[in-house]
Amino acid sequence: MILSATYEKIIPFRDFDSLGVLWHGNYVAYMEEAREAFLRKFELHQIQLGIGEYILPVTHVDIRYKGAFVYGDSAIITVEYLPCKRARVDLSYKFYRKSDNFLMTEAITTHHFFNPTTKQVAVNRLDFYKEWQEKWKVFER
Repeated sequence: MILSATYEKIIPFRDFDSLGVLWHGNYVAYMEEAREAFLRKFELHQIQLGIGEYILPVTHVDIRYKGAFVYGDSAIITVEYLPCKRARVDLSYKFYRKSDNFLMTEAITTHHFFNPTTKQVAVNRLDFYKEWQEKWKVFER
């Protein structure tokens, strides 16, 4: 099963740079907002909030810019879970300009399970994560 969520971002004036385009660093902040929507939709938001033994920090970001948002644009961001049998979460993002559905940006983030008490990164896939993957049938396409 493909797990995905869609998030709409009305881009505020403050997020544009002196050239009048969306400042490149804001894409990561928007990915965070879209990821939160995904985690809520698929019941993993407690990790984002630090409830339980593990948190899920970003450990890698890869962004490919294909166009520039300008003032007045809104972004439609789709987030898709990329199934993996390791102790990590990989998410794919696509940013579309709402007015014409043009693909503006593609990105991938990797997140590892981290125990803030022991300061250890999980090496093996955690039981609750296996159960979550089974519940959502992520390996069935």
